[in-house]
Amino acid sequence: MDDRELRALAADLRQQLTGPAWPAVRARVAAVDKLAASELELLAFELGRYGDNPRVRAVLTEWVRRFVAQGPSARAELRETIRSAAAPSSSREPAQPAAAPVAEPPARGPQAAAERAARNRPVARAAADAAGADIAAAVRAENDVSGGVFLGPVVQTGTLGSVRFGPPAPPDPAVWLPVSETDPVVLGARHGGPYVRRDRDAELAEVRGFVLVTGEPLSGRTTTAWAAMVRALPGHRVCVPPPGTDLRALAPHGGGPWVLWLDDLEGHLHERGLDTGLLARLTGAGVPVLATMSDEAYDRHRFGSSPHARVLSRARTVELSLDWSEAELARLAEPGEPRHEEALLWRGATGVTQYLGLGPELWAEWQRARRPANHPRGHLLVRAAVDLALCGTTAPLPEELLRETHELYGADAPGESFEDALAWAARPRLGITGLLVREGGGWRPYGSLLAEALRSDAVPPTPDAVWDAALAHEPEAVTTVAGIHYRSAAEAGEPDAMFRLARLGGDETWLRKAADAGHPGACGELGGLLAGRGEGRAAEPYLETAAGAGDARAATLLAKLLQDRARQWLATAARAGDPEAAHRLGDVLFAEGDTDGAFDLYLQASHAGYAAVAGSFGALHRYQGEEKVAVVWLRRAIDAGDTRRSESLEALRIRSLAEADEFFRDDAARGCGLDPVNLGVLLENHGDTDEARTWYEKGFALGDAYGAFRLARLLEKEGRPGEAAAWLRKAAGAGHPGAKEALAAAADTVEE
Repeated sequence: MDDRELRALAADLRQQLTGPAWPAVRARVAAVDKLAASELELLAFELGRYGDNPRVRAVLTEWVRRFVAQGPSARAELRETIRSAAAPSSSREPAQPAAAPVAEPPARGPQAAAERAARNRPVARAAADAAGADIAAAVRAENDVSGGVFLGPVVQTGTLGSVRFGPPAPPDPAVWLPVSETDPVVLGARHGGPYVRRDRDAELAEVRGFVLVTGEPLSGRTTTAWAAMVRALPGHRVCVPPPGTDLRALAPHGGGPWVLWLDDLEGHLHERGLDTGLLARLTGAGVPVLATMSDEAYDRHRFGSSPHARVLSRARTVELSLDWSEAELARLAEPGEPRHEEALLWRGATGVTQYLGLGPELWAEWQRARRPANHPRGHLLVRAAVDLALCGTTAPLPEELLRETHELYGADAPGESFEDALAWAARPRLGITGLLVREGGGWRPYGSLLAEALRSDAVPPTPDAVWDAALAHEPEAVTTVAGIHYRSAAEAGEPDAMFRLARLGGDETWLRKAADAGHPGACGELGGLLAGRGEGRAAEPYLETAAGAGDARAATLLAKLLQDRARQWLATAARAGDPEAAHRLGDVLFAEGDTDGAFDLYLQASHAGYAAVAGSFGALHRYQGEEKVAVVWLRRAIDAGDTRRSESLEALRIRSLAEADEFFRDDAARGCGLDPVNLGVLLENHGDTDEARTWYEKGFALGDAYGAFRLARLLEKEGRPGEAAAWLRKAAGAGHPGAKEALAAAADTVEE
């Protein structure tokens, strides 16, 4: 093929590179040689940017020479491609990738690749020269590509250094979807699901020309625009270029009706984006332009004399409100979509679309926060708030309750303090809401977290300890919910659930079921209940089970029951003349302070010749101050081997006030038991009332009600009745029997 024929073929090809047939040309060339098609892509861009000039024509002619040099089939394919592209659109078939010729397939293998690379090198350099001064050193001696704006592939042999690209080309029409098949989330919306009609839909019944939907963040503007497009343009295809796309390559074409979708329009208001000229060409050809924009971005770009303002001035603008009208809320409440119903119930102070758009993101962020490198304590903090709310709490949760409750989950979160975790959980996402919401001096979990937790299997069951914390915090609100929670498990035979259900409602039936199932706590409570009603024999097996499980109170009750029964049988045996029974029953009475009754029983055993009674009889005489008689009885006991009585024969070891003071003071200083008040009594008895008062107060602070009682009596002696009465009430409130009796007597006197 001579130069004249090459130039003619290149001229015919040049006409197709900037027209609507270009995608079909590229597809057919790529079927023969993909590398050559990439080179042609670059040339098409250069024609579009710099126009028809001698340098570009020279490069294109060289490209044709190299392409047809592959063989007769390549030459025939190029001619057919140009002929088909130049045919009138009415007679042209839809562009399809041409099958590779069978007779002379492109050469393959290492040698062929090397030959192709050798041919490509001068073409690439010629393309760089054609760009002229507007492209800075497209191919340099150091084999580095930089500068300029490239929408197609850059072809270079050898090692490729650095490449700087400009804005991308619009999507190929071959990948445009029918409007009816689009998804609002793919087009930029934050939530899908059935569309709820908005009041402004009437203004979007027709989508013609340039239509712009504006609104606050998460107002639903993208979803509303999508719904309008689906309703008004069902037979169209939609072009969805990403932000920053060079839109100048867009032009009306004969491939059927289509619509240009520009979500977040500000991303397309640049020097190669949407301008008034392109807008006029598109809308003049009947191509609708449907866009969305935030109110803030619209106000920033709309006013003034900038090119952006001129573009926006041509839009038919529909402003969408974040607040929903009563009619819109009524449509939202229509049955059929659970998330819509949840939005009505759980959105709180946020808008419906904010709830629907932000809710899934909050849930995902909370779930991923559990990782050690993320916010594990923050995750537990939010879980505590969610669980407490699911337990039925209605009031805002105090910070201290969250601090205590989140520790019940038992997970360690090193490196993150409670304060850091709370700040993370409360930080507003998208400027709208955090996972925890501040309210009334406390905190609440955002409603979407509760709604999701109610239907999700990803949230573990609420621990019983958290239920207990919720009940202690807000018993009236939580009791009903807790009853529902534990009933199903109780009916399934779970003893612990039976016990908790019984405690919630005071239901003895469930308490007995739990006790019969062997629950130690239930056994202790039922045993105590039965013992209090005088059903000691029925209470004993339950108390024994509880005592065996470590319940000290149950053990004490059981001992008292058994002691009462033992006393009855000892009395029966003593009346029948058994001396051992008389002795043991006498010990019981002596311990209770019935010295006369004990004396009679000891005497009965003594008259029966029961020598083992000697030690007890001697102790009683000693208690009554009958030292001479006591020595006789105690000597008998000692001589019989009762070593417990040997010290009773010795004189008292504490002979002075100093020794008595020393006996109590060390333990009193450590706050041991009853010793602080005992020391105070010792000091008061010996005239040191000031120090006695100090020990009485300390003892009461440590929980000894006798300290308040003694202080009240001391203040009475000092003539300070008002203070004395106050301390007497404190003693009674702490359970001191003498103080209760004194207050009751005073009340009777007042009534009389």
